[in-house]
Amino acid sequence: MRILEDREKRFLRILKLNEEYKLPVLCGKINYPGNDKNTLKAGLAFNVLYSLLKDTFKDHEVYSETNEGFDGKSLLMVLNVLPKEAKKKAVNIEEFHQLGRLFDIDIYVNGQPISRMDLGFKRRKCIVCGDDAGICTRQKRHDLREVIEIIDKIIDDYFGVSGYDDINWRIKRFYEKEDENC
Repeated sequence: MRILEDREKRFLRILKLNEEYKLPVLCGKINYPGNDKNTLKAGLAFNVLYSLLKDTFKDHEVYSETNEGFDGKSLLMVLNVLPKEAKKKAVNIEEFHQLGRLFDIDIYVNGQPISRMDLGFKRRKCIVCGDDAGICTRQKRHDLREVIEIIDKIIDDYFGVSGYDDINWRIKRFYEKEDENC
């Protein structure tokens, strides 16, 4: 229930930003299944997404904010760019970045998301079987643990992690480096 409430709050915030700025709003988050969307690994993947989006849209960013809640972290960015151009860049990240399968990047105009199909792209593929991800999700074709294991492995492979102790060390080192840069 709290996850749904957070999604509703985020959507209402997107509507408000669309109305206030009269520009496209990007929403970036991690596709992490289950009730705990705030795992260490989901957080690491979000940090990568955040950096990619900030870099990709640095010349177009008008406003941005990061939100945290039961639905995980999200980045909202108001962009001064054509909506279809922004969506093409978003799909490019989702399709070609090593963690892209985990990224969910939506572009909203007047409260409506631009779909991949609007631009001639195919629907997203299931991370487990390669079929249409929307159908697999709706039909609950795959065991939650299996999906989480695959997602965690993608994150581990990206960071070169070999185990739990290794990821804790890397997280600690990441934050130490951030403190050095401040």
